[in-house]
Amino acid sequence: MKKANTEEFIEVQTKDKTTRHFPISFAQYSTLLANYLNSGKGGFCEAPEVEDKVMDKISEYLSHISESGPIEIERPLISDDMKQALKNDEWHSNFIDIALDDLVNLTKAASSMGIKSLIDLCCAKLACMCMDKTEDEIFTVFNINETLTEEEKVRLREENKWIEENLE
Repeated sequence: MKKANTEEFIEVQTKDKTTRHFPISFAQYSTLLANYLNSGKGGFCEAPEVEDKVMDKISEYLSHISESGPIEIERPLISDDMKQALKNDEWHSNFIDIALDDLVNLTKAASSMGIKSLIDLCCAKLACMCMDKTEDEIFTVFNINETLTEEEKVRLREENKWIEENLE
């Protein structure tokens, strides 16, 4: 932990071995940061699964919610349009309006850092992308070219049942 002026910071090292300085107040939104603070360890907090580009996005998100708080996302989602699903919240709908690869990376990073409100936002975006679509349309959206057997489909539905449960 370092001090700059009167505010204390957590040094976070990314997968790319660069270090970012996050205010300790960000720990209230991230279990990774909170666990690091509670451990009393020196040095830096490692985020080995998070690339620099994604950490920039996480920093932007944490900076925003530290000022205005995380958004409450109504469940079930009220629309397949993200802006409507977020009740016209401009900042969050613009923030999450990113390419699919970036969204997947952000979702994984939010999960590895334990940022529940960001996980919820990413999952809501993914759910909006699937809402009211056929299986074939979903395959197209996610660039899935492989044909799955019925057995594989059943297994995937069972393994990912938690997604539907979290959206209800």
